[in-house]
Amino acid sequence: MFDAYAPSEVALRLPLEITCISYQKSTQSILAGGKSGHLCVYTANPNRKGFKLANVCKTFERSKKPVTEISICEKEDILLCVSDGQLAAHRLHDNLFEVETLLHKVKSVHTYTQFVPKGSSEIYLLVSSKKRLYLFKWGLKDGQKEFLEVQLNYEHTFLDNPTCIRCVNDTMFLAARDEYFLMTLEKISAVDDENESWNSTIRRLMSFQGVPSVVPMLDRQLIAFVRNDIVVTTNFEGERTPKCKEFKFSEALLDLVYDAPYLVALLAKGRVEVRSALNNTRIQTMALNKAMTIVNGHSGHVYVGSAFDIWQLDTSINLRKNVQQLISDREFELAIQLADSSNVFTEDNKVEIKRQAALNLFNQKKFEESFALYSEIKTDVLTIISLFPELLPEQMRRNTFSPDLAANDKLRAMLALGNYLVEVRTDYAKQIESDQRHKASGDRRLTDEEARQLMITLRVVDTTLLKCYLKTKPTLVDSLIRLHNNACAFDDAETILKQERRFSSLFTLYESRKKHDLALELLMEQSRDPEAEPFFEGTDKVVEYLQSLGNSNLPLIFRYAKWVFSKDLEAGVSIFTGDDSELARNLDRRAVVDFLRVECVHAVIPYLEHIIYKWEESEAFYHEVLVEHYVSKVNELFKCYVHAFPDDENMTMAGDEEGDLGRFRKRLLKFLQFSNAYSPQTILLQLTSHAFYEERALILGRLKQHEQALMIYTSILKNLPAAEKYCELYYNRHDEVNSQVYLNYFRALVLPTDSNSPAYLSIDEADVPQTQPDIHSAIKLLSKHADKINTVSALTMLPSDTRLRIVSSALNAVLQTAHDKATSCALQRCVSGCALEKKEAKKRAAEATKILVNTSSECQVCHKKIALSAFVRYTDGSLAHFYCYNDSAPEKLRTLAMPISPP
Repeated sequence: MFDAYAPSEVALRLPLEITCISYQKSTQSILAGGKSGHLCVYTANPNRKGFKLANVCKTFERSKKPVTEISICEKEDILLCVSDGQLAAHRLHDNLFEVETLLHKVKSVHTYTQFVPKGSSEIYLLVSSKKRLYLFKWGLKDGQKEFLEVQLNYEHTFLDNPTCIRCVNDTMFLAARDEYFLMTLEKISAVDDENESWNSTIRRLMSFQGVPSVVPMLDRQLIAFVRNDIVVTTNFEGERTPKCKEFKFSEALLDLVYDAPYLVALLAKGRVEVRSALNNTRIQTMALNKAMTIVNGHSGHVYVGSAFDIWQLDTSINLRKNVQQLISDREFELAIQLADSSNVFTEDNKVEIKRQAALNLFNQKKFEESFALYSEIKTDVLTIISLFPELLPEQMRRNTFSPDLAANDKLRAMLALGNYLVEVRTDYAKQIESDQRHKASGDRRLTDEEARQLMITLRVVDTTLLKCYLKTKPTLVDSLIRLHNNACAFDDAETILKQERRFSSLFTLYESRKKHDLALELLMEQSRDPEAEPFFEGTDKVVEYLQSLGNSNLPLIFRYAKWVFSKDLEAGVSIFTGDDSELARNLDRRAVVDFLRVECVHAVIPYLEHIIYKWEESEAFYHEVLVEHYVSKVNELFKCYVHAFPDDENMTMAGDEEGDLGRFRKRLLKFLQFSNAYSPQTILLQLTSHAFYEERALILGRLKQHEQALMIYTSILKNLPAAEKYCELYYNRHDEVNSQVYLNYFRALVLPTDSNSPAYLSIDEADVPQTQPDIHSAIKLLSKHADKINTVSALTMLPSDTRLRIVSSALNAVLQTAHDKATSCALQRCVSGCALEKKEAKKRAAEATKILVNTSSECQVCHKKIALSAFVRYTDGSLAHFYCYNDSAPEKLRTLAMPISPP
């Protein structure tokens, strides 16, 4: 215990008996209401300690009845007073305290409270009278300030007069008989002040015995309720929470005030008891002769009154001594509150007290509270880290002190340190980024040395945080390393992670610091280790990493891609074809092709297929390289395939071969049909003249050398359906060469060995078997596609001894085609004639329309006279200048008007 308050006399042995007191903060005055209706005013003496009697108003209450309650409203400059059940408003700065107005509508006022609702500047009063509550507003009426009644709606019925009303925001706390209640107020919007209305809900909080008292503890967001000798606290919603404490006094309380950090209670026989609001410790007990009332003054001051005496209780007199005593007793929380609430201590004094308190909390193993206090006073983070010397770099461990902590306590301390360092590193990182932005804009706030020190500190903090996470939150290690502004010392972090065998985190470190060689070497090394983490299994991580490097690291990609190809061809190809990686898509494709042709020729085809088919690469180089590799692969496979069959066995069609040969020939044929970027002449030279007939036919078709292509189908491959599909592919009636493709097919059937035909060009005659004319197939072709073949040319190719019976079906088809064409032309001519007649009739009708233009005719656009200008007539008969119409009418509406030139 210590003497928190020093009592001093304000007034002793007054000639007038006082019944209540109040404190005016603006003037530091004490107002005392008397039993006979007097009012005494005591003000602080400017020349010496103590107070002086500044005013005695004997006519304050002309009824000479006792003043039972007074309160000050400095905003409206009024003094509210209850005497003989009458509430009155007096002028505060009038020496005679003349009455401003009386509350006439409610008599027998028991108690009241004043408040300003949220979002309002008006003053309201909640008045208790005859077991009911009434609401009034202080406002103007007929140019005079007075109490304006406001409708208050509530359903609760009180068994006794509500007493001891206190307000916090729009919530009232009150006592009635032996119960405390919470009352919430809600304003209902009104058109005018006369119809203003409020709704209220009231609920019971708790019961009590003895004298009621409700005390707001605003700095702690609590409300205190007196229950005989116990003070119970709740939050502002009337709920008990873990932070809500109980305070037990030595006996029943008569009244209570809160003067942070103390609860000051008035007990029986004039005794005053002071307790700490932090931990319920009894601080001080004093006796004041027959004290009966107690009120708050300004911070650190409480005023106590008896019937004939008034005392001031002041904390400032013993404050410095008390704080030193509290520090010696390690009661730092109370010492801090006392120091913060006064102007006796300098800021440096307050910081030093909090520093000692933080260290004490650390020694008490209250680590989170300790670091929070260190953070509040902005203690150098290196000082805090020095509490854990093992986390500091070697060169910074000198002269450090480390409390001896058990293993579990050390772990809790590191957890708290980690949470603290996260906040600190965020602040340091923001400062560094801000400095960099200002430096770029030429408005730098820090010197080079300050910026360097910030960076060094952040490096130590991040490295320490890494060590903390490894011991307390290993799952967050990678997240820390991945931060874009992570400043861990690379060498230290690498050593730590290797010692802890956190190789996946080590990879993350290499990756975030762009140590590509180290990252790839680690991936390869760990993939060979059978005991490595699943993270390193296979080649996926290497492929993914290489895909993320881009053209600037192309030599590095090629170096490590060799290893991937040695493990998995498909995975190696995916390095350069990853659809999810824009960097892979934008790699130098020529360089990639050159690399693959040297290091892994088997990957060339899948790579080129991907960029051509999926990425729509159109450059001829890639198309020709792909065909070259297709041909090379097929040639290699074809040799083995031919050797595996007897000479007399029939060869299968291209693409139908078993195994890789069939698959690659299908891909080659598909590509030759799909691509338009390769050079047919170049590819044709790569194909042997003794094989690849289907491929040659497709390329000859691209060159429009249809006779050679069709000769391959008819004479060598003997595949007439393929020949017909070829014709369907290339036929184009608007192209001079392609329009003759069906005639070329007809010739190949009728004249297969015509030595004068250009079909023999580029084809070794030894490879062309002796083929007989196929007149029947030719006649079928003519019958089926008579509309696509020149009939005269076709018939002249037939042998002269061809029987008319054989040709008759073709002739019928030709005649039917001619008839259909003639019918179509006749029908088209009829339709065109009808359309022409309609247009001419419409023209004649328009020309027959009479248009009257006189001096009063106006343009509907500009409203000027038409006069002799060219004009247009709309279908509704209105006129417009031709140039106005062109400027204003939408294109689609211009057809609705007819341009006419003046005569």
